[in-house]
Amino acid sequence: MSDLDFTPVAARGIAVLAPEDLTRGNLTIELGLSLWMHRTGTDLRGVRNELLGLRHALLAASGLDIESEPVPLLAGDLRTGVLGLAVYLDGLIDRAARHAQLGRPEVVEKALDLL
Repeated sequence: MSDLDFTPVAARGIAVLAPEDLTRGNLTIELGLSLWMHRTGTDLRGVRNELLGLRHALLAASGLDIESEPVPLLAGDLRTGVLGLAVYLDGLIDRAARHAQLGRPEVVEKALDLL
């Protein structure tokens, strides 16, 4: 078991992704998730739940309208769903930062304070 919690590690990692990290064939997000899971002792089901909790915190921290924010599609196998959710969160961090007039790392820290 680890002393690290998955959500802050992953949230801060996603916040510093560059656009090219999400291009087709780039393994940055996949390897990042794998590393964060290993370091925190979190399985795929736990990751999915943690990332969905981060989604709610980002919406609350930024003031985005939860009714108009797209809901991530979690269809298919668990691994594919978690990868899609991480990519979705990258976009949500952008929208949340713009709405709150903060930088990506700042809006993530504000969301983490709510958890």
